Amino acid sequence: MANPQPLPQPTQMPIQEAVLSPEKIHLTVRNRMKILFDEEVKSVSSKNDTGVFDILSEHSNFISLITSPLIIRKLDGKKQEITFKNGLIKVKDNAVFCYIDLLAK
Repeated sequence: MANPQPLPQPTQMPIQEAVLSPEKIHLTVRNRMKILFDEEVKSVSSKNDTGVFDILSEHSNFISLITSPLIIRKLDGKKQEITFKNGLIKVKDNAVFCYIDLLAK
């Protein structure tokens, strides 16, 4: 009988490399006057008529009316909140566009 050969081990990404290359999505937030935020982020959270939702990298295309607040999780781990009266959010091709306070209330 021949000695069985050991099976090759699967290659894995080193842990530090996985930490240094986080999943990200581009977020642009603007009102009628100016761009308020324009950066790569880890995630975006908000709420609509059906409840709270999160948007992560590679999210499917999506559009919705939203209510305050918009919660942004930045690449450095910090969290930022933007409050507003009314808003619309659109996700397309790994980018999030948020338009806030467009309607008078």
